Amino acid sequence: DELFNVFGAALTSMCSKPAVEFEAQTGGVANFYVNVGGHIKKNFTVDVSELSEDASEEALMACSCATGSPFGQAAVLGVPLASIVEMADLEEGVNTVTAYGADGFGQPLPLRYALEHDAMLVYQVNGQELTSATDGSSMQLWMPETVARYFTRNSTDIELSREDAEPDVQQVDPCYRNKINIMNYADGCTFVAGDEITFEGVADDCGSPIAAIEFSFDGGRTWTACDTDGATADKWVNWQFTTSFEEKGDYRMTVRAKTADGMVSPLAATLLFEVA
Repeated sequence: DELFNVFGAALTSMCSKPAVEFEAQTGGVANFYVNVGGHIKKNFTVDVSELSEDASEEALMACSCATGSPFGQAAVLGVPLASIVEMADLEEGVNTVTAYGADGFGQPLPLRYALEHDAMLVYQVNGQELTSATDGSSMQLWMPETVARYFTRNSTDIELSREDAEPDVQQVDPCYRNKINIMNYADGCTFVAGDEITFEGVADDCGSPIAAIEFSFDGGRTWTACDTDGATADKWVNWQFTTSFEEKGDYRMTVRAKTADGMVSPLAATLLFEVA
C-alpha cells in the first residue's frame, strides 16, 4: 500500500495498482510457490519459504521510478534468485531471466545482470508476510540498483531462456536521476529566530552512491555541502541539516544531491518556511 501511494499508476508492475495482497476488504493466504521453466532440462516448482534458513536473506532495498521522481525503500526478507537458478539444470547458452506475475506481466533481464545485482524473491516487506487474496503468488521480485519496472509483484513463474541477444536494461531517465526529498512539512512551518532548526530528508540515485548533500538559502547563489561518507548505490541516504536564523522573515531552502560520478540533482527540492 505504502509503495503504491508513493509510485502511483506509472507501470504495469509492482507499482501499477494496489496489489490484491494488500486489499483490506479481503482475506488472504501466503503462497510462495514459483514455477521455474524455459531452456532448462526439467521444469520444476519450488516453495521458496521452505528452502533452508541458510538460503533466506534480509536486505534494505531501494526502489526508484525510471521516468518520474518517486522512490521508496523497504526492509525485505526473501531468497536470492541465484538459489533458484542453482537448482535448475540450464541448457547451454541461457542468458536471460524473466519473472512473470500472476497477471502475465514480465520484464526480461540479462541473467548475469540479475545475479550480479543480487536479485531476490521477497516474501516479507517491512516485517509483514505478503499474502494473496487470489491463487497467485504472494512473492515479489526485487532488483537492487534497478528501476521499478523490474520489480514484479505476485511472481508466479521464473523463465530462464536462451536469446539471440541479451535484453537491454532500462536506466533512470537523466532528468530524474539523483532524487532528493525534504521530509519537513511545508504547511504551517514556522520557526523562532535564534533557535536551532533541523531539516531532514532522503536522497537516492539508482546506480551511483550519493557523495554529498548541498543546501542553499539564497536561491542557489551559494551552497553548503555536507559529505555522505559510507553511502552506497543500493540504498538511499537519510540526511539531516541543522542551522539557525537570527533575522525574522520568510526563507526558502533548496536542497540537491551530488553523486560519486559528479551528477548534480536535475530536480532540487525546496521548502518555504517562516522565522518569527
